Amino acid sequence: MSPRFSYSRINTFNNCREAYRINYIKGIRKDNENIEAYLGSCVHYVIEEIYNNANSSINFDEIVYMYKKSWDDNWHDSIYLIDGRKKVSQYYSLGIECLKNFYKRNIENNSSFLKNALGSEVEVEFSMDGIDFRGIIDRLDFDSQASQYTINDYKTSKRIISPKKAQRDLQLGLYLVAIHQKFDIENPVILKWHFLRYGVDIVVSPEMEDVDFIKNKLVKKAKAILDMSSDRENFYPNENILCNWCHYWEECTAKDTSNPAKRILK
Repeated sequence: MSPRFSYSRINTFNNCREAYRINYIKGIRKDNENIEAYLGSCVHYVIEEIYNNANSSINFDEIVYMYKKSWDDNWHDSIYLIDGRKKVSQYYSLGIECLKNFYKRNIENNSSFLKNALGSEVEVEFSMDGIDFRGIIDRLDFDSQASQYTINDYKTSKRIISPKKAQRDLQLGLYLVAIHQKFDIENPVILKWHFLRYGVDIVVSPEMEDVDFIKNKLVKKAKAILDMSSDRENFYPNENILCNWCHYWEECTAKDTSNPAKRILK
């Protein structure tokens, strides 16, 4: 059975083929989680719940309560701190800041913010050239008056994508292709990144030539991975700064120690 390719799967291969082998070929999974990822999952959960509950009168105090409850209820013993200069409380506060920025830009003084929302955590699947793809859209909107879809993605990371790169970004591009296949598209689909740390949105509307580029790139990368998967020698480690965020040092052929990241004990 051929695998279904997500952006995460393709990106893992691009970053480190050894990590790809461990995760997707050997199927090794761990409960380990970086504090940055945990922060992101809690923020995503709160925003998802806001839209799922369709509470147009929600205030910021209620949002903070939801965030604190998610943070406390989902905490586990396999969360790690990479940057020893920072404290857990700083990451917790950063999550509140992200949600504050989201609230101010999307909800405050905007009682109709739910108007165009079709759904949160929308699962999409499609096939191209015999390759299966899948993804989960943070939020999908549809403006019936303009007959236009908007794909929303929430980011709690530091880096902000440039509009030029966003035009052909593979992550939201994969979602874009899925929406094109699922619906009868009349107007260009809008891609919107919410960079929550800074309260900055990057918005682009790819042209059909961009969509074609994304399609070709996705198929080419997926087929290349499949072609290489029969030979173990193709899956070598790529040591770089991202190793600090990797939980598979024990399985990696390039490492002879465990990751020095600090397990956070509560």
